Amino acid sequence: MSEEVYYTLGAWHVKPGAEEAFIAAWKNLEALFMSLPQQPGPGTLVQSIDQPQLLYSFGSWPSMEAIRAMRSNPRVPEMIGQLSALCEEAKPGTFRVVATVS
Repeated sequence: MSEEVYYTLGAWHVKPGAEEAFIAAWKNLEALFMSLPQQPGPGTLVQSIDQPQLLYSFGSWPSMEAIRAMRSNPRVPEMIGQLSALCEEAKPGTFRVVATVS
């Protein structure tokens, strides 16, 4: 690959009945991301049809430096904490693309 692409990805198992609150909180986090000097690509939140409490979020970032800058913003840990508080299990992480299929 000529240029590395980085993603933040979260697996979220939301508490029963907290799905709508989680979606609203995630949209607030996405709004914060879009106000950063180094903005991510479009963010996506998907919800399982069979298990509506299971959601995944992901978005691309221009560089690892952009991800580090995002995480150093004092509001980000607070907002991730709000998301996590709505969950039975929360697993956010950072990933890089290693293969694609055309």
